[in-house]
Amino acid sequence: MSLDPYKTLGVDKKADAEAVKKAYRRLALKYHPDKNPGDESAEEKFKEISEAYDILSDPEKKAAYDNLGSERFYSMGTDGRGYQRPDFSQGFPQFDDLNDFLNQIFGGGDFSSAKSQKRGRGRGPSPRKGSDHEYPLQLSFLDAARGGKINISFDLPQPCARCGGSGAITRQNALRGCPECGGLGRVKKNTEMTVTIPAGATEGQRLRIKGKGGSGEFGGASGDIILTVRIAPDRVFKRDGLNILVEKKVGLYTLLLGGKTEVPTLNGRTSLTVPKGTQNGAKLRLKGLGVSLGKGKTGDMIVTLKAVLPVNIPAAADEEFKKLEKLAPVEEASLDG
Repeated sequence: MSLDPYKTLGVDKKADAEAVKKAYRRLALKYHPDKNPGDESAEEKFKEISEAYDILSDPEKKAAYDNLGSERFYSMGTDGRGYQRPDFSQGFPQFDDLNDFLNQIFGGGDFSSAKSQKRGRGRGPSPRKGSDHEYPLQLSFLDAARGGKINISFDLPQPCARCGGSGAITRQNALRGCPECGGLGRVKKNTEMTVTIPAGATEGQRLRIKGKGGSGEFGGASGDIILTVRIAPDRVFKRDGLNILVEKKVGLYTLLLGGKTEVPTLNGRTSLTVPKGTQNGAKLRLKGLGVSLGKGKTGDMIVTLKAVLPVNIPAAADEEFKKLEKLAPVEEASLDG
């Protein structure tokens, strides 16, 4: 995969060495991985601007790129073997101060020797934490409300085994872009794990799994996995905070005479007592059957009763209903709510 070094550094083809240097300095200050720990996009950007600077700061490479064009330059280079990208297999240049880092690059000093004096002889690159990775976590209504352990799988970027994460391999005594990872140094690998969902998880809640993200470098800690909860709607249950809302169809006679009916809960079915003379649309509360967060934080189940009227009423029943109307008339005012 080739890049346009002029576009990458934001300079035109007439830019002189000083303009190229200035553009690289500005971008290096912004994207150096030590300034953006764990940010894979910044790391890739730093690789790109380093590659662009490598091409445009070398008169021979710059001339070859201008004459050959991008595709032929990357396949042929200046020696017929193809352009050799900068090697980051040993990590990125480390620094205590960005200006010091850039002075070493542009001032002509030896970066590695200067740093070994400043940091102490034999000290390697500083540890870098691995990157965090975010994924949506689709949950059923019941899994979100009750919580518990679930198994999930996702594609997690891992260092490429073929090139060791460098993005390049040696072939025919020259460094080439790794065909396995396309020169990115990372490949996606399917990862499975068991995660614990807290009871009462809500839409959009973010769950962090420590140390399961991208691998750290130079002894750095691994990054994290961040899961964003997405909850599928349920045909039976709805939530209002910690309360669970349910609608239950009940026969007319149960409302009139009272009785019992079964209602669904988060953990199975339970019996609900319907008082005599309960109105259609009445809400009955079942204490403690909502979402439980523990430590006394538990909601209720609120059941809204919906009357089911008899159908196919025989003519003989008409007289009985007329008698009922006289014995237990409905006040007109009550019909207006």
